[in-house]
Amino acid sequence: MKMMYRPLARTLLRPARATLTRQQHPTTTTTTTTTILSVRRASNVSPDKPASETSKFYKQFSRPVAKVLLMAVLTYQVVYWAWVKLETDEIIAQTEATKAELEAKVAAYGKQEAEKKA
Repeated sequence: MKMMYRPLARTLLRPARATLTRQQHPTTTTTTTTTILSVRRASNVSPDKPASETSKFYKQFSRPVAKVLLMAVLTYQVVYWAWVKLETDEIIAQTEATKAELEAKVAAYGKQEAEKKA
């Protein structure tokens, strides 16, 4: 069985009619042929007008720039979350220390009052 194929570049640059064969039912051997018409991509640039440097830059670098920005935002969010978590832990530790100190003062004051009454 000889396989025929088109090079990918030729198919992408000059799309033509493609024919697909598919089976109607897995048990039947009859096939139907479906013709797919190519759809040309609409562009704002006419064929005789060269693309601007700005559009060339965005076509080439928009995806890498988007990836870098996304990674920067995610990194910032992770670092921010870690910072908030550490700050919260520090505040809780300070509050617990202050609470323990005040409870000790209250207990000492209670002992002083009990000694004065006795």
